[in-house]
Amino acid sequence: MMRRFKPVFLLAPLAVLLIAAAPTEPGSGPSREQQLAEAAAMVDNGKAAEALALLDTLLAEADLPADKGQIQGLRSFALARTGKIIEARAAIEFAVDASLNPSLLLLRQQFVLRAITGDIPAAAQTLQLVAVSNADWLEALPTELVGEVLRGVSEEQQRFDLAFTLVTAGYAPPDQTVGQGDDLKLQVIAGLAQRGRLDEAAPVIASLLNPVSLVRLGIDRRYAALWPSLEQRLGPGADTADAAFIAAAEAELAKAPQSLVARSGVAEALNIASKEPEALARIKDIGTTPEALAKMSDRELWIINQKAALMVDAGDVEGALAALDAVVALPGEPRANALAFRIIAADMAAEAGRHDEALRRVKDVPAASLNEYGRVALAAIQACALVRSGKPAEATSAAAALPAGWVKDGNNRATQAALACLGRTDAAAAILIRRLEDAGSRDDALFELQPFLLADRPNAPDRMSKVVLRALKARADVKAAFLKWGRDLPAVVSPPR
Repeated sequence: MMRRFKPVFLLAPLAVLLIAAAPTEPGSGPSREQQLAEAAAMVDNGKAAEALALLDTLLAEADLPADKGQIQGLRSFALARTGKIIEARAAIEFAVDASLNPSLLLLRQQFVLRAITGDIPAAAQTLQLVAVSNADWLEALPTELVGEVLRGVSEEQQRFDLAFTLVTAGYAPPDQTVGQGDDLKLQVIAGLAQRGRLDEAAPVIASLLNPVSLVRLGIDRRYAALWPSLEQRLGPGADTADAAFIAAAEAELAKAPQSLVARSGVAEALNIASKEPEALARIKDIGTTPEALAKMSDRELWIINQKAALMVDAGDVEGALAALDAVVALPGEPRANALAFRIIAADMAAEAGRHDEALRRVKDVPAASLNEYGRVALAAIQACALVRSGKPAEATSAAAALPAGWVKDGNNRATQAALACLGRTDAAAAILIRRLEDAGSRDDALFELQPFLLADRPNAPDRMSKVVLRALKARADVKAAFLKWGRDLPAVVSPPR
């Protein structure tokens, strides 16, 4: 069960569930509709237990499935607000099944309850149903939860079907940048290519805005037939694509000038266009005080990570680490991304050559609270920092927490980096080759090995990692695997860095 999601997802108003209450006839008691309205008001006014008592009585008296379904819909909200999540899900499942045309409120409740009880495949089914019922309804779903479901679908066909449905429906949550809007589209394009239906991807490809998306397609041999048109869209030095991307991001900001996410989108576009100082200027004043940070959503807090990376690029490592630490130090219940920020800060310190500080930060991370992906990331940072600080024996001990080799859907990038730091280059190369061979990770691996990203650049946040990657790419076995699946983007259309 996804317990980290707060009950606020289940606090939707109930009025739209109800049919209009009929007037009471003189001398008669309240009608069924009036009792339902009364129960709904009780739930909305914090009297869920009283509402349940009334609804249970109505349920016992109901005969028709449609009537029972309407009552069960209300019971689901009441049960959820009393913490009875499993029972609430059973009630909403009945309500949706009993309705010929389930309302947005019913489907939203079903989606949320399926997701927070950990039934990702079922939540994905509801998400698809919402999209095909009314694409406008997607805006009413909690974006964070939608993202969790999208990441959690493990079956490849369902993952493709869901992405295809959402892209077709024009899903564009308000708390994503213009560039992030390409992520689902790339999934769809890859899925169509895998199925021999790349011709159907033409309109999706035409809608891509992020130059990085065009580069990813332009280096992958699956899309070789598209390379000439992609290079034309990139233009010399990728300037044509950069200009279009910046313009699109600026247009979004003009529509919502108070949106921190829209400002982040402009900074993202400027950063991709190799205009780091201008990018930092757009977001440097975001979250500069504890009070300002406390008002930001979890999604908005990720802008601080973006800002920190740009600050390192500007040579301000101290300021970047302080910005990340300020998020971790927020009072009250820890934010969902607090652990991630701790790991990012440790990695940032290690990449800046502050190995002792990196090791201190690693020790401060509660490893028991991490999932396997996070534990591997932490162990990799620790192993590399120990090696670079002249403690090979301790590094070997820290590396014992790492997988022996490539793991399907594992944090193979971190394992690869750690093995390379330890001097186990054959093992690191073997993982990189497997990443290139695996369709799920090939896209990232091909991109990481591009010359414009591997080139040394002062103050780059991942400067030390690039040294390792350059050495790995120079190996004959890695080079052969790379050329089998991809290519270096032609220099004429490559970004300047």
